[in-house]
Amino acid sequence: MIPNFLLNMIQEVKFTELQAYLRNTGWQRIAVGKPGVALFQRELGNNFYETLLPLSKDFADYDARILDVINEIALSENREPGQVLADLSLPPSDVVRFRVLNRDTKNGTISFPEGFNLLENAKKALLSIATDILQPEKYHKRLGLKGAQQFIDECRLGQTEKGSFVASVICPFVNQAQDDKAQQLSIFNHTEEFANSFTRKVTMRLMHTLATVKSAIDNGEENRIIDLEGENMISGNFLESILDLNPTKENSEIEILTSWSVFANRENIAPRSIKLSNDYIPVLENMVSRIKPADEGISDVFIGRISNTKANPDIKSRTEGEIVLNFILGEEEKVSKAKIILDKENYNAACEAHKNGQTVRVSGKLLSMGRSKVIENPIFEIVQ
Repeated sequence: MIPNFLLNMIQEVKFTELQAYLRNTGWQRIAVGKPGVALFQRELGNNFYETLLPLSKDFADYDARILDVINEIALSENREPGQVLADLSLPPSDVVRFRVLNRDTKNGTISFPEGFNLLENAKKALLSIATDILQPEKYHKRLGLKGAQQFIDECRLGQTEKGSFVASVICPFVNQAQDDKAQQLSIFNHTEEFANSFTRKVTMRLMHTLATVKSAIDNGEENRIIDLEGENMISGNFLESILDLNPTKENSEIEILTSWSVFANRENIAPRSIKLSNDYIPVLENMVSRIKPADEGISDVFIGRISNTKANPDIKSRTEGEIVLNFILGEEEKVSKAKIILDKENYNAACEAHKNGQTVRVSGKLLSMGRSKVIENPIFEIVQ
């Protein structure tokens, strides 16, 4: 008897898609004299596999025969049948997994702030690599290149996974297009098209770049990364994304893993997994500071709410205090944070605004300093 969960998935499988899957994963169709069925064979080393695919849903035992095909594929690929069916339910894709390992994620959960940080920087890592391919630069002032953004728009979040905490990004095979939407490949495209797609270039470049950066740091050769020129340049934006992915907690690390699609040629493939502990953070910070152009700052008016206050606990000795302002910069969607030093009078007013949840306005120059932002020469006022 077919398990219900497999039966439901099998009923969604089209035999035309299954035939394309077999073709693209190395199976050979053998001529048979029987209409309505197709015989496929595959040799892997000393192992021989054979399956009979029905070419019509009119067969009374159609679902059972499709399950036989799925089971034979799973056996040849050393996978579970459910994994093969999952591949058939999605467009052909590489899957990149970003895994956080620390004491807080060992039960498979993550805090809201860390979770959002993980997703934001996973996106930035992939977007940076796509931009590096299209327009190599030491540091991209803006990561909004059309072809790179098209690729990101086609990516999808998969289900979160246990094993500490894993965020999965499904990267369907796409090619660049002239309009605002990338050209997505389907299961009916061929192996060579998948292997040469823009998506495979991004995922391959991602893993090769990670391996190159890790090797350079391990060998004390950071200059080898900083001095790269031409199409092999690794942007400071990418290094920033990897730096910000890695929590600063003790004994923490990130792991980036890629599951290569079975539809594309996997010869000479990039590393599957790269781990970076927080021991790499100081070196990455130094590399980014040397690559990133000096920040000239943004003079503007910043409106938001205060998330933190800090000052000398001795009120009599207090001459100033520090606040953290949460605000949205320009057309960006994510909330930014900046530290601001205020004199005693304005700091006291800021504490009241923080207590009452009031909105504040700060005029000044926004500067990036390492992984933090600050607003210099602030003019502070409470909006409401």
